[in-house]
Amino acid sequence: MVKTLIDEPVAPLANLQIRHLGGALAELRSDGGARGPVAEPYLLYCLGLGLPHLAEAVKARRTAIVDALSGQISGRKPFTFLTPDEKASAAFDSATLTRLREVKSAQDPQGVIRANYPVLA
Repeated sequence: MVKTLIDEPVAPLANLQIRHLGGALAELRSDGGARGPVAEPYLLYCLGLGLPHLAEAVKARRTAIVDALSGQISGRKPFTFLTPDEKASAAFDSATLTRLREVKSAQDPQGVIRANYPVLA
């Protein structure tokens, strides 16, 4: 794990962060959002520029890092950390996604409110 995160270059990513979580994110609260508490103690954050000549290399490097750490990471991610090629289903379990779809359909039947990662897609 250390070799993957420290010894190997992060390029073409702009940066690689390990963010410490916990506190309010880990507490089970009724107002904790659609996803509920985040039990994982850390979040791995890979940032790469979406420039046309770098896009494939950034995606490949991110995939290589995730694959190298597959035994140590849960694969869960916050909705706000989705990559451009992902869908809302990558951030929510199926029961939560079903509930969000029901709320979206009931509260916004004309689709006025839009999102980069729509729950109905």
